[in-house]
Amino acid sequence: MSQQQIFQQITQETLEEHREIHFYLDQIARTLDSLRSGLSDVEPMRRLAAQLEGLRERLAEHHQSEEEDGLFQAIQAILPDCGVEIRRLVNQHQKLMEILEMARIHAQHGDTMEADGLRVDLQAFIEDFRQHEMEEDRLLRQAIEREANAPG
Repeated sequence: MSQQQIFQQITQETLEEHREIHFYLDQIARTLDSLRSGLSDVEPMRRLAAQLEGLRERLAEHHQSEEEDGLFQAIQAILPDCGVEIRRLVNQHQKLMEILEMARIHAQHGDTMEADGLRVDLQAFIEDFRQHEMEEDRLLRQAIEREANAPG
């Protein structure tokens, strides 16, 4: 398989992973809409904890794919000046995972008195994460364009 074919395959896999992650984020956002402090039913909190765990597992795989399975290396090979940006994105991965895990732990405890704060924090997390994904997509698009215009 040529370098270009490998890059195209990695690109397709990454875009599919981003769609899956956005599906998880949309589910979590819907659950957050039902959270209010003082709810007598802890079920929405438990559902949120399960959704956060699913997202955490999916993100761990996704981040490994980006960092270790070639996406970021391929982008940097095509866009050699983007090393600082890639390192920043990799550093964000760990921070995003820590925030997600803390939110999952809070949701798992099911304290409905904390629901409003958890909802606000997770809504901010979702916004930050979507921004992170847009930055990755922008880098990926730049690499695709450069690769498409490369001679040979």
